[in-house]
Amino acid sequence: MRESELYEPVRRLFEENGCHVNAEVCGCDLTAVSDDGRVYIAELKRGLTVELLAQCVERQKTAELIYAAVPKPKRYEPKKMRRVSNLIKRLGLGLIFVTFRGEYSFAEIIIEPEQVRKSDPKKKRGLLREIDGRTAELNTGGVSGRRIVTAYMERAFAAACILEDGGELSPKEIKERGGSEDVQRILTSNVYGWFEKVRRGVWKLSDKGAEEILLYPQLYAYYKQLGGDKIDQAHSDVEIEGRHRQKGDGREDKAGA
Repeated sequence: MRESELYEPVRRLFEENGCHVNAEVCGCDLTAVSDDGRVYIAELKRGLTVELLAQCVERQKTAELIYAAVPKPKRYEPKKMRRVSNLIKRLGLGLIFVTFRGEYSFAEIIIEPEQVRKSDPKKKRGLLREIDGRTAELNTGGVSGRRIVTAYMERAFAAACILEDGGELSPKEIKERGGSEDVQRILTSNVYGWFEKVRRGVWKLSDKGAEEILLYPQLYAYYKQLGGDKIDQAHSDVEIEGRHRQKGDGREDKAGA
């Protein structure tokens, strides 16, 4: 059993309770944001270990409500479970059990977490910025060794799609066709190796970029069907939604995205 197999049942659990769910945000296996602005984090593991509890306690610096999510034990030992439950409650954490029954697998909350009052506002804002900066959810929580589709990667992906259509363009021309405001930094940093400088102030899509953007068919189809001004509007809609969410929860984020 892989940790990633826990993700779908836990995702459904939070979505059924009206939360917006993302995977692999700032190192967290699963994040969920409710309509009233509460932020939940769930860490997925194959067993309830000290390492998992320590990881969850560390997550309390980022959000107020943290769960450990593990497969439901095959052998239930009441005395041992009482001791473990008392420890989890003392730490202020929540516990989710996942029962595997093929397509009928489900997750259930066994212990509700206590709301932590001392989360780091800066870390929480960073988490929310990353969530708000994503337009598509293409990740699965608990997966390792695979590139995570972050908000930054989406902005680089949009620039790559614009260059694929437009050929050789300047950063200004990319922005005019719907690229993000930080496209100059994205091109210069070239984190993924998708861009190639033709001459001063002019860029094109590299051979590597042309190949790799096809590895993400959902994201590719999304940005190709948007095109131009619609890409820009998609980024704007995400930014506006994020600002409204933060204001609604009493958190005004003055930091840049």
